[in-house]
Amino acid sequence: MISVEVSALIYPTEDKVRVQSAIDKLFPGLEYSYHEMDKTDKITSRLVGRGDHHSLILLHEHFRYRKILDTARTNMHIERNIITFTINKQVATAGKVSFPPDDEALGSIWVEITVKDTDEAQKVIDWLAPPTESGKPLFEIEL
Repeated sequence: MISVEVSALIYPTEDKVRVQSAIDKLFPGLEYSYHEMDKTDKITSRLVGRGDHHSLILLHEHFRYRKILDTARTNMHIERNIITFTINKQVATAGKVSFPPDDEALGSIWVEITVKDTDEAQKVIDWLAPPTESGKPLFEIEL
């Protein structure tokens, strides 16, 4: 079983619908909820989308089309049974993937993929972004 949670903070200068649209361009089929935040931090809410492995198929394709398998792989982190990484929110509005080096001024899109154990987490990473040689995947696996 694979559980996907994608979230982003919504700032006063941002439109919730546009942030959700940016996430949808990379992770289709998520079910969303909004969580109101303390406005003293200049954050109005947190958008959270939840899905399953089907929500990762478009991202899987983007990594290959944009030829960023190595970059994607190095930006994914496993801790026990959870894979985490961030994606640039502004770039996602154009339907593209970019991994920010640091926390961004308007925040990033946080991705958390939960699986049953560490072995399955490695399998998900190998499916999303397999190791490459001369820019070509060494193998492709099914999820």
